[in-house]
Amino acid sequence: MGVFPNIESIKFEGLNFTHEGHDPILKNTDFDFPMNEIVWIKGIEGQGKSTLLQILAGLEMPQSGLLYFNDVNVLELTFEEFLPYRLAMGYTFDYGGLISNRTIFDNLILPLSYHKVLPDKEAKDRVNEIINIFDIKKFSDERPAHIPGRVRKLACLLRALVMRPQLLLMDDPSVGLGQDTLHTFVDYIHNLRKEGFIKHIFMSSYDEKYMNLFSYQIVHIDGGQLYLQRVDQEKRVVHL
Repeated sequence: MGVFPNIESIKFEGLNFTHEGHDPILKNTDFDFPMNEIVWIKGIEGQGKSTLLQILAGLEMPQSGLLYFNDVNVLELTFEEFLPYRLAMGYTFDYGGLISNRTIFDNLILPLSYHKVLPDKEAKDRVNEIINIFDIKKFSDERPAHIPGRVRKLACLLRALVMRPQLLLMDDPSVGLGQDTLHTFVDYIHNLRKEGFIKHIFMSSYDEKYMNLFSYQIVHIDGGQLYLQRVDQEKRVVHL
């Protein structure tokens, strides 16, 4: 199995990002992200929650500034130099990312087999275990266009988890999932964390009931800046 760097800190220094023709998402932003936490990224529509997650995933490039993983400015790295960090991350955005001419099983195993993270048998065993946990065996040999939307969304989420990443980035993960599947998904994340996987989770969501299935801290994005709101878990009122 490949050796990936331990992601122990993530920091913005003077980061600027703007979509052409729009107000800046980030304006000379300095921010140290809380680590070893589940972080709820909050902000009103259009403030840049999805873009923030894509910057962290290396899918969007800021116009200027520094993005540190540990003490390394990853914006200066080549694709090959950044790859070990990318392999330590799982990310999922809406329904995108599945390869249309491959089965659900093939889509799930792809990160493991392409990057040769596990021997073939171990990779297949891991994917079959996930398929059984989420009771989607009957869809595993189907292509994405031939399965229900909720299963397609679930497959996108599970492919982000199959590598058992250190850092998990999710944009509105609860949208489109049934209630039973949602609870199974949350339990699966909790179990992976108990086993020492997925140290850091950053996700956006408008679903407070879903978020209340976790203990979280809050990062607000507003007016081009990021603000940490510490949440006292013992005082938080949970409505399930």
